[in-house]
Amino acid sequence: MPTLTFIGHVSIDKIENVRGVRTQVGGGALYAAIAANALNVKTALVSAIGNDFPPTKGLDHLGVKHVRRLNAPTTRFHIRYSRSWEANYVEAREGAGARIRASQIPSSLLKPQSVVHMAPMKPAKVARIVENVRRRSPQAELSMNTWVGYIETSKQRRTLLKLASQVDFFMMNEFEAKALAQTRYLPVALERIRAKRLIVTMGKLGAIISGTEVDTSMMPALSVPTEKIIDTTGAGDVWNGAFLAVHSKTRDLMQSVTVAALLSSLKCSGWGFEAIEKLSFLKPANVVEYVVGLREGSLQKKITDF
Repeated sequence: MPTLTFIGHVSIDKIENVRGVRTQVGGGALYAAIAANALNVKTALVSAIGNDFPPTKGLDHLGVKHVRRLNAPTTRFHIRYSRSWEANYVEAREGAGARIRASQIPSSLLKPQSVVHMAPMKPAKVARIVENVRRRSPQAELSMNTWVGYIETSKQRRTLLKLASQVDFFMMNEFEAKALAQTRYLPVALERIRAKRLIVTMGKLGAIISGTEVDTSMMPALSVPTEKIIDTTGAGDVWNGAFLAVHSKTRDLMQSVTVAALLSSLKCSGWGFEAIEKLSFLKPANVVEYVVGLREGSLQKKITDF
């Protein structure tokens, strides 16, 4: 199976929420890659970090040889959450992430049937990466998601709307979709965002999939019996990574959405990615078995048995 490549930020995040304050390793590309890795998919991470990036074993099991260490500060985000888990970005410093380049992706990762996912980066940068990858590997499957901070100007929105029609999977949450389409109504947003496959996540309600290559459908999400939410940072990126991992194996949209929702929920039961980084499932169905075990109050198998 071809490697699933994630390109985007690896960051140092300061998180403030009702559970406390924590500084931890994060970044959209890293969260997505860890989720895919948990589903037994070979992953590669393409990014750039600074000399201030802390020593961590969290990257050891990922394909990280394409992560450049530069003489520049690592990308940093300071996120403060309300009691209802709404994120306020107090600070966003791009740092080393400004020097992420498509040229970092080697040709060995761009074989036919390869999948390349672009985590949130400035729309103009993503456009350059899409052009580069399409030129080098026309058959590669491209996916992307974005961040509401990159939907603020009309120029950014025009670039993103164009990208939506160029990639194979364009993923957003419902608030980002409305912001991009400049509407308060999701059905209007679905009409205005022209994509091959547009996937709009809606939290506990599931996800809506529409586009020129699929029929519009809504797929409900399953819930995970976690005691409480600890940290929602990166939950959307985990959703995307899990979705792509399952879809690359099964080509089944329903199963991909189901597993993505479950793994994203599991992620929120711990800080950062600590709740999912040691998980390893041989098959997507094993994720459901694991969650059933949680619901029953005890696991019948060890994680390593899956």
